[in-house]
This record gives sequence, structure tokens and C-alpha cells, in this order.
Amino acid sequence: MDFEFNWLIESSVLFRLILAVLLGGVIGMEREMHGRPAGFRTHIVVCLGAAMLIVGSEYYHDHIDPETVFDPNRMGAGIITGIGFLGAGAIMREENMVRGLTTAGCIWFVAGLGIIIGKGLFPLALWGTLLVFIMLVFFRYVENWMSVENYGELSIRMNLENYERIKGECTEIIRDSGFLIQESRYRIDRVNQDVQLSYVLTYSKGKDREGMIMALSGLEGIREVSG
Repeated sequence: MDFEFNWLIESSVLFRLILAVLLGGVIGMEREMHGRPAGFRTHIVVCLGAAMLIVGSEYYHDHIDPETVFDPNRMGAGIITGIGFLGAGAIMREENMVRGLTTAGCIWFVAGLGIIIGKGLFPLALWGTLLVFIMLVFFRYVENWMSVENYGELSIRMNLENYERIKGECTEIIRDSGFLIQESRYRIDRVNQDVQLSYVLTYSKGKDREGMIMALSGLEGIREVSG
């Protein structure tokens, strides 16, 4: 096969690559503005890379080696599977909170967006980008109206002496603060004469978690409160 180098590419191919940059950048810009680990440039690179692989494979089959058996759907499936490592890297666990799931979903989406652009389905790409952008920007206000049940852990270390009294006062403060106790575990330390109580709590948005912890820490016989 003779090698021939040419800087020029077809206008339709260039349009797809530019569109991948623009639409991937729209999603990445929203993530960047909210300080997410995978932001503007990451989303552009993912979207552009997916589009380039699809376009490049089709171009190779049509212009260089027509005998090659090419299935763009298998190529797309490989891209979506391979992009999982970026999504996993965007997910972080901070104590009882998991962050980055939306960003991981956006990375997965822009990979699919690049595939769609590479196949030339431009209206689908544009509408998909618009709907995702609306979801990211405006649906966060909808979330504030929703009654969401959150889960959290609370750990209390107290004196072994008068344990029952202290436990009862703690339970009363927790319930008066609007928190529900789902599970409880305890560990007794005879050497230090204390009891470690661990609770799994459920609560709705807006509950004063810090105020509850401060009230618990002020009880007589409480040595440590964390949660």
C-alpha cells in the first residue's frame, strides 16, 4: 500500500470533530463551573476522542481498505466500555458521602455523544446535549423541593457509669432534632470505663445536624461525639 500524506480532510469530517468539541465543551463547562474533578477539557477530550474513533474507522473502511469488515456498533460498544475508568476516577467517597456520580454519568454521556456525532446523527446529538444541559443546570433547583431521605452515622462515646441514663438523654435529643434511629451498635471498654454507641440515622434535608451534635456533646458523661 502506498503511503500518501495529506493535511486536508473532508469538510463533513471536520464538522463532526468541531461539533464534538462544542457539545462536549457545553457539558464540561457546567461541570467545571461547579468545581468537579472532570471538567471542561476532560469532557471535550472524551467527546472528541469518541467521535474521532468512529469517523476514523469509517474513513479507513471507505477510502483505504474497503475489504476490512467494519461494524461501527462494536466500535461504539468498545468506547463506552473503555471510558469506565474515567468515570470511576471521578467518583470519590468522603466518609459517609459519595460524590462524583453525576460527573461520571456526564463522562459516559459525552462518550456516547461523540459516537452519535461520529455517525452523523446531528439532530440527536444536539437534542441530547440540550436535555442534559437543562438537567444539570435547572434540575438542581427541583432537587431542593424534593423531600429526600438521607442516611448518616453518629458515634457517641460515654461513661460506663450511668450508661442507661445517658443513652436515654441522647435518644431524646436525637429524636427531638428530627432524626430517626434505624440501627444501633455498642461496644464496651472495661479498661477505660466507657461505652461506644454507633447509630445509623435517617433525616430529611435541612435538619440541623451540627446543632444536634453540639447538644449531645454538652450532656454530662459524654466524652466524644462524631458524625
